[in-house]
Amino acid sequence: MNKLQKYSTSELIGELRKRKEVQLFDGGLYANTELRGKYGHENIKLPNNYWILLISDFSPLNNS
Repeated sequence: MNKLQKYSTSELIGELRKRKEVQLFDGGLYANTELRGKYGHENIKLPNNYWILLISDFSPLNNS
C-alpha cells in the first residue's frame, strides 16, 4: 500500500508549505484568463480562485 494514501491533499500541501524549497503563490492575478490550446488541444479556462505551488531543488535567490 502506498504510504501517501493515508494523507489528504490538504495535509500534503500543508506539509510542503513548510519546506524552504516550496513557494506558494495566489493565482488570482490570472483569474478569468483562458490559455489558448495549440496543436489541436482545447483552450483551458483558469478558475477564479486558485493557488500555485512552486517546488524547486534550489533555494530562491536573495536580492539583498
